[in-house]
Amino acid sequence: MTTGQAMTIRRPGTMRIPGFLPPVLVGVLCGTFWAACSGGPGGGGGAGGLRSTVRDSAGVMIVDNGRPALDSRLGWQVGPTPTATIGTAEGDAAYELFRVGGAMRLSDGRIVVANAGTGELRVYDSDGIHLESWGGQGDGPGEFGAMAPGGVEPWPGDSLMARDSFRSRISIFSADGTFGRVLRLQGGYERVGGPLQDGRVFAATLSTSEPGEPGTSELIRPDLEYGILQADGSVQRDLGAYLGSELYFVVTADGSPFPRPYPFDRSAFAFVWGDLVVITTNDRYEIRAYRPDGSLARIVRRDHEARAPTRADLRDAVARQNPDRPEALEAVADMPLVEAFPAFGRVLADRLGHLWVEEYRLPGETHRLWTVFDPEGRSLGLVEMPGSFTVAEIGEDYILGTRRDELGIEYVESWSLDRSGS
Repeated sequence: MTTGQAMTIRRPGTMRIPGFLPPVLVGVLCGTFWAACSGGPGGGGGAGGLRSTVRDSAGVMIVDNGRPALDSRLGWQVGPTPTATIGTAEGDAAYELFRVGGAMRLSDGRIVVANAGTGELRVYDSDGIHLESWGGQGDGPGEFGAMAPGGVEPWPGDSLMARDSFRSRISIFSADGTFGRVLRLQGGYERVGGPLQDGRVFAATLSTSEPGEPGTSELIRPDLEYGILQADGSVQRDLGAYLGSELYFVVTADGSPFPRPYPFDRSAFAFVWGDLVVITTNDRYEIRAYRPDGSLARIVRRDHEARAPTRADLRDAVARQNPDRPEALEAVADMPLVEAFPAFGRVLADRLGHLWVEEYRLPGETHRLWTVFDPEGRSLGLVEMPGSFTVAEIGEDYILGTRRDELGIEYVESWSLDRSGS
């Protein structure tokens, strides 16, 4: 693209048919969605004098929170070093990780890693010693297709589910590795956002549209459609279409769309939070949770000052993403600027029902802070995470996640979490 060529920002119309997005990109999009001391109703006081206000509005609980000072901390402590590190550059193949889709910890402390590069669920003890591997690539029972398993998480009854999104299915295993069954998603749904407590599943699919005109560039925002499926995969209820994540595309002269990284893209998040399902974006600091019947149940807000990115911010971000490719800056002139930086990074629920929301790092910021909210949505304070670490799961006394080193070698790490501090 050169300066002066047409550029648009649009939200495609809702279509539940294959569009111009290639399957691997659909996987990336769908993969996006899948982590004060509380007083009584009406308010709570917390670390650093935090205040939370809880009110009811036509059956919707609205929780408004103040913003913790960036130099404050909740008092919960993440250990100084990992308690277990899984991964190696060379050596025993059981420790060579490739395309890790996620990780979880079983009740007995074993760590299960979704290693999509080999189509396996790899099982390690609490110290990171390999015990066994389940599944494998193939079409048989308990086996996985390409780019799978793309994730792993608990399933009701001390079992676990492994995602196989390109085949629109999940595989369910018992805690001892016995393959139970395949749940095939019906109704056009492709991705499971998580299991509900009664065995139903929260699912999503990407709505796509036709590409723009040849020779144009655009920042698009495909919708995501959500639904509740029965335990057999059949559709119980469609929840409707919601705003998805932003993507920047260059459409070549022959009409082929080519995705390019965009530094400040605003994202969509969907996951199960207790008996509710979260469907939200980080356009603003607001987390929306719905009942399985589709009605809005809770809105959690936190004070946030929006800031608009500048062209210099965009150039600096592209330069950092491409330190060995100065020519990448040529595309910056055609990239649109979003109205504001994302209000937060990621959001997920821990095993105890707390919400963890990652603070978005503005240009020049290096902190790795998360705001923790109690199970009702009242802010407790800030916790600092280890650097270069992507959180996969937060338990009662541990944090599990992934990391890449400077050579691109993948690791899964477990860190201790001490919640005893005030």
